[in-house]
Amino acid sequence: MAEPAAANGPDGLRVLSWNIHDLLGDPIAVVAVLRAAAPDVVCLQEAPRLWRTAYKLATLARSAGLLYVTGGRRSAGTALLCSMRAVVTGEAAVRLPTSGRLTRPRGLAHARVGLPGLAPLHVVSVHLGLTPEERAGHVAMIRDLVAGSRAAVVAGDLNEVPGGPSWRALGDVVTDPAPGAPVTFPVRGPDRRLDAVLTSPGVVVHEYASWQPDEQVLRRASDHRPVLAVVSPPGPVGASG
Repeated sequence: MAEPAAANGPDGLRVLSWNIHDLLGDPIAVVAVLRAAAPDVVCLQEAPRLWRTAYKLATLARSAGLLYVTGGRRSAGTALLCSMRAVVTGEAAVRLPTSGRLTRPRGLAHARVGLPGLAPLHVVSVHLGLTPEERAGHVAMIRDLVAGSRAAVVAGDLNEVPGGPSWRALGDVVTDPAPGAPVTFPVRGPDRRLDAVLTSPGVVVHEYASWQPDEQVLRRASDHRPVLAVVSPPGPVGASG
């Protein structure tokens, strides 16, 4: 197993985004990956969403040395976890509209997350729909949500490759800081980059996708590869997120 990544000092917030496939894989492997990443904030997709979600997410977080912030059933399986050193305010979980009763529910979880010595970032965990029409509606809501944020991160499973309509539509508020980043899906023989951490103008990206977990552990954990970015907001401590 890879050694835990060294947590950065106050110059960077470690943001991990990961679709954990409804925890259908090995939950011990999921925890191992989370611990190895040493994140400050985790944006989850396909987290527990059907029953006792708060308990399950709190248990997962505690096992990984993290805290459960928000999400689960209320946001259709998107969720936020954070480290002990993170400062979190304004957390919320939101359902996104879908096209029918047989369609998998969608949602987003968001909060303002900072570190001592850093202004907060508005962090949004998203899981977009499978159809172009659903994604267009979801993106419009995300744009409205972060449009007034001074510094924002939108992270998640976009169900679309770079250059698609959703990526372009989000471009007014958040953009791809690493167009050449590795593909993320499926975990075995990946050929599509569906997962990303997108940042608003002015957000400093110190690292992007340079950390990779142990391959065998990752394959037991999920069908998606996680994305880790180290970012910091512009401006002084206390600036609005």
